Amino acid sequence: MTKFIKVRTMEWKTTAKIVDSVLPGETVLMEYTTSYIPEFLLRFFVDYTTEKNIPLVIDDDFDALYTILTNARRIGLTIDLDRDNVYVLKTGGKFEVGNVVVTIPFHPDSRVYLANYAEASSKALQEIQSPAINLVLGLEELFLSVNNPLDAYQMVIRMQKFIGNKKRKAFYVVNEEAMKNLPIKVLGELERISTTVVRLTSSSAGANLKVLKSVNPRLVGMETVIDVGRWG
Repeated sequence: MTKFIKVRTMEWKTTAKIVDSVLPGETVLMEYTTSYIPEFLLRFFVDYTTEKNIPLVIDDDFDALYTILTNARRIGLTIDLDRDNVYVLKTGGKFEVGNVVVTIPFHPDSRVYLANYAEASSKALQEIQSPAINLVLGLEELFLSVNNPLDAYQMVIRMQKFIGNKKRKAFYVVNEEAMKNLPIKVLGELERISTTVVRLTSSSAGANLKVLKSVNPRLVGMETVIDVGRWG
């Protein structure tokens, strides 16, 4: 039994090592297949940032956070957002969960929305110790809500401009299949602009993680497991 727990701990540490290796200012695209992977990722990042004593800033787009927490309860996975280091930036939707520090109204004109987001998020990050982990949830719904290809690509360009912002390490969690099925195809552009691309697939232990692209060549090809077997 002791040996089994030690192996799981080493796998968690490997995942943490990958996150440690991401530099402030980087944008990480985390593509997953349909499963409970967003729930496992949220739990990992809550535990990771608590252990490291660094802020976790969650972008909650269109109630993605509420959905993830609801699913987590259904599978018996505990995710405690009632922590001093966890902050939520809320866009759209109607369910406020966690420590919501900024509410950003969605506007179908991407120029208006992006200007509002940039102003609100900048103010929020100024008040938070940096560099923070910025976990972005519900990006698929955000792209689904834009009206035309120009608006979609303006959003991609705006995301690209956030690269180099030393106040955060950004992790965008997206459903690969949902992104590919969007009327406006942007997944390839997101992969292009991201400094790191990670693919996550379901496993019996939780989620398999593989680094496909990184500015750090030592990370490329690295694989591990986000093991939820010891969680409750």
